[in-house]
Amino acid sequence: MNKNSVKYLLLSLPLIVLLIFDIIMLGLVATAEEPPKYSTGGVVMLDPNATDERPSEDPDASPGVTVAGFSALTIPPDHITIPIDLYNPIENNGLYYLTFEFRLPDDSEQGYEVLFKTGHVAPGKHIYQVDLARGLPAGEYTAQMLIQPYRMSDLTPTNNVSAVVRLTVK
Repeated sequence: MNKNSVKYLLLSLPLIVLLIFDIIMLGLVATAEEPPKYSTGGVVMLDPNATDERPSEDPDASPGVTVAGFSALTIPPDHITIPIDLYNPIENNGLYYLTFEFRLPDDSEQGYEVLFKTGHVAPGKHIYQVDLARGLPAGEYTAQMLIQPYRMSDLTPTNNVSAVVRLTVK
């Protein structure tokens, strides 16, 4: 090796060491664990992925139906007209009418007796009283509320909602 070669080697040695150091550091950064985006330790950090925006929906997909219901109802014995609040939420505006059917199980061929059924209820509207098919004697009953949505565009029924209701007559 001549004198000039040694001189170039000594001058380039710091650059070679710096290059090796950079390669090692890049490798460490690439394999380091990503810090958590949110924490549960003491301070509430909101998830940055939460948004008010809804993803665009398939225009051919049927939008969901909003239903307001209840799990218990108390009525007076032997009364035909009873107070009740049946409601089609305003969120269904332009989409769905709802009908409400109240059933009691029995031994008939269909397995239930319809105590009342409403007509179509528009979004944002309430029914505050209904007429039963018959008055009921005092007691506890397990009834079924069937809520049937109908598309406003063509009045075709969609999937219904069926809920068990504890009916107290006293």
